[in-house]
Amino acid sequence: MRYIRAGALPRVDAWWQMARYMGHWELRGYGLWAVIERSTNRLIGHLGFLDPEGGHGFELGWALARHAWGRGYALEGTRAAVHHAFTTLNRDHIACLIHPENTRSIHLAERLGGRLEREIVESGTRLLVFGIARPEPAA
Repeated sequence: MRYIRAGALPRVDAWWQMARYMGHWELRGYGLWAVIERSTNRLIGHLGFLDPEGGHGFELGWALARHAWGRGYALEGTRAAVHHAFTTLNRDHIACLIHPENTRSIHLAERLGGRLEREIVESGTRLLVFGIARPEPAA
């Protein structure tokens, strides 16, 4: 979470964040999914899409609990999400906003086909914007 926010959200802020995510499903028809570890049936994170007003476009985001890192869950989930975006949601471009020190997420974005497009400053924090383009149809 060090690249997303400092510490856990207070209860009131967590409620508003959940309302935001649930409302996104209602308003856009897509959003974030819970990531559940099959072997333990535990919630280990979330991943999916957001495209809020005033944002940076159709964005793929992910966050997993530390103990779930290095097990392939993020790659498996984000690959499925990217496929869903290009096939079911008919998107041509996906953005990933990543803190420049978050080398694990940068590597994941690159494995998904992401290319660095630009840098931005969001709430005083420098972020890299990686773009994933819809693959060209096979000839």
